[in-house]
Amino acid sequence: MPERGAFLRRFAERQLGDIDGDGVPAMNCPRTLVSPQHPSFSNRQIRLACLVCASSLLLAAPRPGGAAEPGKSAQAAYRFVRTAEPREHAFTLLVPKGWQVEGGIFRVNPMQAGGPANALEAKCDLAVKSDAGGSKMIRFHPKMVYADGPMLPGMFGPGSNYNGSQVVPMPGVESFLQQLLRTSRPQATGVKIVQYLDRRDLAQAIQKVAAPLNAQVMQIGQRPMTFQSGALVAEYSEAGTRYKEALFTVLTDFRASAAIWWNDLTISMRAPSAEAERWKPVMDIIRNSVEMDARWMAGEAKGQGERGQIVQETMQHIRKIDREIAEGHSRTRSAMQNDAYLTLTGQDEYTNPHTGKVERDTSDFKYRWVTPGGEYVYSNEGSYNPNHDPGQNRSDFKLTPVRRR
Repeated sequence: MPERGAFLRRFAERQLGDIDGDGVPAMNCPRTLVSPQHPSFSNRQIRLACLVCASSLLLAAPRPGGAAEPGKSAQAAYRFVRTAEPREHAFTLLVPKGWQVEGGIFRVNPMQAGGPANALEAKCDLAVKSDAGGSKMIRFHPKMVYADGPMLPGMFGPGSNYNGSQVVPMPGVESFLQQLLRTSRPQATGVKIVQYLDRRDLAQAIQKVAAPLNAQVMQIGQRPMTFQSGALVAEYSEAGTRYKEALFTVLTDFRASAAIWWNDLTISMRAPSAEAERWKPVMDIIRNSVEMDARWMAGEAKGQGERGQIVQETMQHIRKIDREIAEGHSRTRSAMQNDAYLTLTGQDEYTNPHTGKVERDTSDFKYRWVTPGGEYVYSNEGSYNPNHDPGQNRSDFKLTPVRRR
């Protein structure tokens, strides 16, 4: 059962990377679906680029303006530099010039963890911060597998270790996010929950996408997975500054069949309360800019197979589900109404003048410039040209026009 549960869990993750037949966005954009060249790759980091397509709907994002801040010029232009994930170079992402990247890929040692439950795949805990204290920051939290449910032997109580998973009674999404806020902000005082959004609509969309996999689960006599999704917005004080932070996650419940549950697609974004709306578009650019390294992906897929020691029978199931997932992705991409999706998620499609490729990005800025090396500048000032800005010290920026329809 642990082996079977492991492959089902990995494919549950892969299924989340989709859009339902009605064009409802799930957790990641179509452009970041697993490459057909690597159909067996199922690592969570494949979706870093679009962890919160759903989160982009949480808060209104007025166009930025105001005085200059670190990472932008005096003319309200934000410059981004493409930066590699520091530990394994698993991916690159756009980082505001002068900001810091902290953390990255890490791996759980099954011998130290007491079992393989959290050791089958690479995990990622990465923060992009404006300064050492993270006054403005976005953080991608790792997916962790926990044990709970009626299939768990009675000797394993809360806090114990079961097959490498900590035994934790599965909470609701709101409780999970509140606990995440407490553990990630231990110095916070005056905490006020501003809003909780039960994203039942997104959970239902994920449930639709996971239907083929759940059918496979039921065919082998097991209970299907269920999903919960939500977002929490909170305000608190830390080191004399009042902050606003938004947190988002999806919880997957597989307790009835495998005695496990896990968080996924978990992200948090914060800024000083008075500036939160202005910095939201910058956070969107960061989270939507991730580009995976194909060689790392292939190596990770191979390593997952070796670590899991999946038997031939299970691999046959995997290949069958892979084909079904690929066919489902093709159907949903062709059925999706692209323009409606872009409007819903606050994005547009732009043509890169250096490469000719179409790039999907935030529509919160009127002007988007790029260099041949992949550095970007965003601005709302029609008279601003980064090639004439002494602060940029470059002359090879070109505008990226909106793709002609």
